[in-house]
Amino acid sequence: MRKLLLLLGFCWFAGIELSGQNLVMAAQFTKEGDIAFTEKKYNKAIKLYKQALVISDSLHAARRGMGAAYEQMGDYQQALNAYLKVVELSPKFSRAVYYEIGQLYYKLGQKMRAVTYFQQFQRLQLLEDLSFTANGLHEQTLEAGYLEKLPNNIRACTVSQDTNVLLKDVSVYNLGSNINDKHDQYFPCLTNDQSLLFYTRMSATGRDEDLYYSIHEVNGWRRGENVGNTFNTKLDEGMSTLVRDGRRMFFTACKREDVIGVCDIWEAQIEGHEIKEVKPILGHPNSEKWESQAAISCDGRTLYFSSIREGGLGGADIWYSKKMLDGNWSPPMNMGPNINTAQDEESPFISNDGRTLFFTSTGHLSLGDQDIFMSFLNSKGVWELPTNLGPEINSPFTERCFYLSADGRTGYFASNRPEGFGGMDIYQVQFKEPLYSEPMTFVEGFVKDSVSEKPIQTVVKITDRESIQTDPDGRFFICLPSVSLLHTEASVNGYLPYSRNFNIPVWDNKRFYSLELRLQPVYVKPADVPKTKNNNNGSSDTTATTMKVRKSQRYNKSFLFKFDSDEMEMNEQDKLDAFIATIAGKEVQRIEIDGYADDIGNNGYNFELSEKRAKKIALYLVDKGYPVNRIALKGFGESTDETIKKLNRKVELKIITLE
Repeated sequence: MRKLLLLLGFCWFAGIELSGQNLVMAAQFTKEGDIAFTEKKYNKAIKLYKQALVISDSLHAARRGMGAAYEQMGDYQQALNAYLKVVELSPKFSRAVYYEIGQLYYKLGQKMRAVTYFQQFQRLQLLEDLSFTANGLHEQTLEAGYLEKLPNNIRACTVSQDTNVLLKDVSVYNLGSNINDKHDQYFPCLTNDQSLLFYTRMSATGRDEDLYYSIHEVNGWRRGENVGNTFNTKLDEGMSTLVRDGRRMFFTACKREDVIGVCDIWEAQIEGHEIKEVKPILGHPNSEKWESQAAISCDGRTLYFSSIREGGLGGADIWYSKKMLDGNWSPPMNMGPNINTAQDEESPFISNDGRTLFFTSTGHLSLGDQDIFMSFLNSKGVWELPTNLGPEINSPFTERCFYLSADGRTGYFASNRPEGFGGMDIYQVQFKEPLYSEPMTFVEGFVKDSVSEKPIQTVVKITDRESIQTDPDGRFFICLPSVSLLHTEASVNGYLPYSRNFNIPVWDNKRFYSLELRLQPVYVKPADVPKTKNNNNGSSDTTATTMKVRKSQRYNKSFLFKFDSDEMEMNEQDKLDAFIATIAGKEVQRIEIDGYADDIGNNGYNFELSEKRAKKIALYLVDKGYPVNRIALKGFGESTDETIKKLNRKVELKIITLE
C-alpha cells in the first residue's frame, strides 16, 4: 500500500497543462480516480482515469494511475501498455516508470527486456531530477526504494532463466472444499506418508487462528476438523510444521500465558492427530517481539523462523537457531542480506539435505504480491541470491507457506488466486522429479537387549556426527545421505561393547528405514563352588569363591558367493567349515551376519539377494547347534567397496565370544 500511495502523488505534482473548464474536469476525474484507487476500487479508478484521458491524451499522470490500477488487478499486459505509452509520449515524464516497466516485463516472463529497462532506469540517474516532469518528494522516495532493490533485481532476472526450465510442466491442484472455504486456510504441513494434513484456519470473524487436521482417504481429503480445545484457544495458534521424525511439532502461540512477546514459537508431541505436551521452546529464539512460522531441519537440530526482532534488515526477517547439547536453542542468527530485505521475508521451509531454503518475500523481485522463493547453500556455506519459483506456482496474487513432502515430489502452498473458494486456499503442486535436495534416507533406530528385547536408553556414537541420545523406547532418529555408510557404537554397563556399520539405501521416506542395535548382555559363569563342610558345632562354612574375569573376543571372516546366486564360490564352503572349527567350544555371545551384492541389476532385487546369502550362512550355523537368539542377520543390498565386483558378492560373518 505504501507504494500505491506514493504513486498517487504524481497526479498532484506532475502538473497538468490544460486550460479552462477542460482542466478542471480532467483534474477532477483524476482526483476521483486516485480516491477510488486508495479504496482498492480498481475498476472504478480505471474508468475515471480513462475519462480524464479522453479530455487530454497527454495527461500522463492519469495514464500512469491507470497502469497502476491494472497492475493491482493482475492484468500485467494492460499495465505494461499504459506505462509504455507514458514513456512513448513523454520519455522524461518519470524516471521511476522505467523501473516499473522492468518489473512488469519480469512478471510477464520476459527477463532480458526487464533487465534492459532496469538498466535504463539506472542510467537515467545521471540526469538532474529537474529534467523530469515528475520530480517531487513522492517520486524521490519511490526512486530511493527502487534503487535499493535494483542490483538484486538485475541479478534475479539472470538467475531466473534456469528456474523456468527446472519447474516446467508441474501440476497445481486446489485441495478442495473439504479443506478450503471462503475464509483463510494456510500453513499446510503433512506426515511423511502424506496421509495426515495439519493446517491453520482463520475464523469467520478474522480474529482467531486455529489448527485443523484432515485425513487422506481413497476419495481425497476428509473434511477438516479442529484439533480440539486442549490445543486451540480463543487466541491465535497454528502455523505449524512437523519434524521428519514423526513425533514432534513446532507451532506459533500468541498472547497466551508464558508467551514472552506478541507471538512465540512453541513445541508439542504428536500421536496421530492428537497433540500433547504443549510448551514453549527452551533457549533464545523467543523475544519480546513477534516470532512465528517455524521450520525445522530434517534432523531436528536447526530451527528457522520469521521475526521482527532487533538486529534485522527491516520488516520481518528469517533467522535460524541451533539446538545445543543441553536441549536449549542457541541465540538466533540473521540469514543475511541475500535472503532478507527491507521488506518482509516469512514462511521458511528447509529441504531434507539442508541446502535449499524456500520462503516468501515482498522484498525480492516478484511475479505478484507476495511470492515463494528459493535459495541454495553454496560450497562456501553462503546462501545464494534467491530465485523466484516461477509462474507455474507464483501467480499475480499472493503465494506463501510452501511445504515439501518427505519424498520431495509434492509441494503444498497457500494462495488467494481468484479461482479458489475465497480468501487463502491450500494448493498442491506435483513435480516430475524430486525438488532440490540430495537423496536422503530417514533412519529410525532402536537399541535393544538382544535376549530380552527390552529397550535400552543410552548414547549412540556416530562417526562424523553428533552423538544421539535414545528415548525411553530405545529409539533414535537421523537423516542420512542415501547410499552412505553409518558407523554406530554404544557402550552400556552390563553389555558387550557394540560397534557396527550399516549401509543406508535409497528410500522413499513414506516410512522409516529401520535399524536395530542389539546389545549382547555379558554372561559370566561362576567358578565351581566347593561342597559345604560341616563344623562340629553344626554350622557350615562355604569357601569364598571368586569370579573369573574374562574378555570379549571378535572373529571376522568374509565369504564370496557366485554371481546372481546364494550359492558360495568354490572352496568358500571349506573356508567356512575351517573358520567355525576355530570357534568350537568357545562361549559365543553374538553372531552378526551381513549379506551384500554387487551393483549390477535392480537395487530392490539386490537387497533380496543379499538377504538370501545371509540366511544361507545363518541356516548353516543353526545346523551346527548355535542358538537362533544369538544370531542377527541383515541384507544390505548393493556394495561398491571393492573395485572388483566379484569381491562385493559376499557375506561378512562376525562372531563375538567371551574368553
